[in-house]
Amino acid sequence: MQTSSDKLIKNRFCYCVGIHTILLEAEIRAELLTGQAIYPVPFAPAWCAGLISLRGDLHPIINMHHVVQGQSFHNLPQLLLIKHPNFSPIALTCDGYPRQLKLSPTDLIPYTDDNLPSWIPHSLHHQGKPLLVADHGKLLRYIQRTQGS
Repeated sequence: MQTSSDKLIKNRFCYCVGIHTILLEAEIRAELLTGQAIYPVPFAPAWCAGLISLRGDLHPIINMHHVVQGQSFHNLPQLLLIKHPNFSPIALTCDGYPRQLKLSPTDLIPYTDDNLPSWIPHSLHHQGKPLLVADHGKLLRYIQRTQGS
C-alpha cells in the first residue's frame, strides 16, 4: 500500500556525460542501444557524432560530450535513443547505462545557475550531487535551427 509520502516521490531517469548527470523529462521515452555501428558523416557539425542504422531507419547521433563538455568522447560511448513527443527519434552519446532516481520533494527544489546553457533551465541537488534538468526539446529545436547554417 502506498503512503502519502510515497506518492510525493518522483521516479525519473538520468544519464551521465563525463562528470555531469542529466535528468530526462518524464515524457521522453529512452532506449539503450548496444553494439551499434556509428557511421561518420563528412563535414558534419561538431554536435553530430555520426549516424546509426536502427530497424531500417537512420538516426543522427548528438555528441553530448561535445555539447556538454566541449570535447569529444574518448572511448566508444553508450548510445541512448530518445523519443521526444515532438521530434523524430535521435541518439545521444552518454557514459554508462541510464539509471532511475527516486526524487523526493526536497530533491525537486530548483537551483538556478547563470552559467547553464539555455536547454538546461535549472539544476537540482540529489544526494549531495547536482542534477542538470534538461529540456531536450529546446536542445533539439536549437540543433534544427542551426542545421541549415
